[in-house]
Amino acid sequence: MIKVDLLQNGQVVATQEVTEVTGWKYEFKDLAAYDAEGKAYKYEVKEQAVDGYQSAVKGYDITNTKVGETKVEGTKTWNDNNATDRP
Repeated sequence: MIKVDLLQNGQVVATQEVTEVTGWKYEFKDLAAYDAEGKAYKYEVKEQAVDGYQSAVKGYDITNTKVGETKVEGTKTWNDNNATDRP
């Protein structure tokens, strides 16, 4: 589950829980377009932090990328009878 915040002019005005059950989709309805002075509201979404994931928002689409570190080790073996012309 993730939580998506709706921001109106930079302030959180609503939050929705988004899950596999909802198809990982969300919708905020019946939003006011203008304030009392007739100025248009600016809406944006932001996902609340999810441990182990980095969130990227493009418009109203949110992409989570798993982050972490791993370790890779290896050994180099020469099978050339100790040749003197190794690189």
